[in-house]
Amino acid sequence: MPDADDHAWLRQGSTSSTDVEKSYDGWAPTYNKTLAEWGYRAPGEAAKMLRSSIAKNSVILDAGCGTGLTGIALRGAGFRGPIDGLDISTESLETAKKSGVYRILRQVDFQHVLLEFADGSYDALTCIGVLTYVPETEGILREFARVVRKGGTLIFTQRDDLFHERELQKTIEALIDKGIFSTASISEPKPYLPDNPDFGDEIGVIYISVSVT
Repeated sequence: MPDADDHAWLRQGSTSSTDVEKSYDGWAPTYNKTLAEWGYRAPGEAAKMLRSSIAKNSVILDAGCGTGLTGIALRGAGFRGPIDGLDISTESLETAKKSGVYRILRQVDFQHVLLEFADGSYDALTCIGVLTYVPETEGILREFARVVRKGGTLIFTQRDDLFHERELQKTIEALIDKGIFSTASISEPKPYLPDNPDFGDEIGVIYISVSVT
C-alpha cells in the first residue's frame, strides 16, 4: 500500500488553485497506481450512472479529467462518442492524452467559472473528485449546466463531510428552484478511498445526478 503520509494534503482538500495544480502535477506519474491500491471506484460508478440516462454515442465533457480515469471508465462502459477533458494539472493532462480516450484536452482552473464552449455543446458532463477543491459551487454548477443541452445529464461527486459542511444539497435545491436543474438524485455516502488510512470508513463520497432544463 502507498504511504498515505505522502498525500496528507489530500484529506485537507486545499482550495488554493496553485497548491492543487502543484500537488497533482507531482502526483501524476503514480496517480493511477496509487488510486487503484486505495480502492478508488468513483469513475466506474459514475460511468454506470450515465448508462441509464444518455445514448452510447453521446458527446461528454469530463470536467476535472485528471489522468483520464473517468474517460477510461466511460469507454469501458460502452460510450463511443467524443469525450473532451479539462483539468488544472498539465502533467495529469499529459497522462490523460496517452490514454487515447479524449478528443480535446485543455487546462482549466475551476475557480474561474467561464468555460470556452457554446451553450448546449454536450449531452452529459462528469465532474468526479473535483468539487473538494471548489469552495463555492453554485457558479461552476451553473456553468456546467450551460454547456450541457436541455435534458442532458450532469454527474458529480463530493466527499460526504464537505457535502454537509458546504451545504451542497441547498445549492442543488436552489438551482432546481431557479430552473437550472429539473431533477436531482443524491446517493447515500459510499466508500471513497477505503484502503487509504486517512479516509477509510470515515470519509465517503456522495454521487449526484441532475437533469438540465
